[in-house]
Amino acid sequence: MLKIGIVGSKGFLGSAFSRISHNFDYNIINITRKNFEQFKTDSFDVLINAATPSKKFWALNNPYIDFKDTVDLTADLIYNWNYDKFIQISTISVNDSELKHPYAINKKSAEIITSYKKSLIVRLSNLYGIGLNKGPLYDLLINKKVYVDIDSEYSFINTEFVANWILENLNKIGIVEIGASDTISLHEIASKINLQVAWGGQLEKIFSQNLEPNMPNCAKIWDFIDTFSNLHN
Repeated sequence: MLKIGIVGSKGFLGSAFSRISHNFDYNIINITRKNFEQFKTDSFDVLINAATPSKKFWALNNPYIDFKDTVDLTADLIYNWNYDKFIQISTISVNDSELKHPYAINKKSAEIITSYKKSLIVRLSNLYGIGLNKGPLYDLLINKKVYVDIDSEYSFINTEFVANWILENLNKIGIVEIGASDTISLHEIASKINLQVAWGGQLEKIFSQNLEPNMPNCAKIWDFIDTFSNLHN
């Protein structure tokens, strides 16, 4: 049975691995800040780094802390832990050719370190799912000011879909990109659920031209929005 360590198992994406792990005959080890040092001397067939920050706006104002939590953490795992295969969770934001944003720079730097060994780098589009608590979609859904242009578009993808895809494709190496096959705008979401939200910021269009085959479309997000709205009203 494969022994798979999930670093950041209590996080937004990391917790999705635990929720869907019953579908696989794997020994899933949940690694958190509390037991991090305990598992540092263990050996893993696969080590998945799902612990780097995903706070883009925060990283702009805290670039050095984001660097430490992204690049330093990844370097520690790559150089000091024992594993046969390493999987790094990254972002399609690193496709920005100019790489002017600290968030993208730090994620790209971590990718470079990861490529030192046999690895799979999984670049993700914007996520939604159980535990969503930050980002433009979250701000919109709780009727908080959105710090991007309301016409910004994203190829939103569900965390459990991502976790399932990774566990089904452990044999892959190199770089893959995962997101919805289309995009949806914050304006479209707000209009459909009759929200008037304050907004201000740059126009974003986050999507990939190099997605893996058989990605779902953004229509999957509506069920989540209905559930989220019912829980928070």
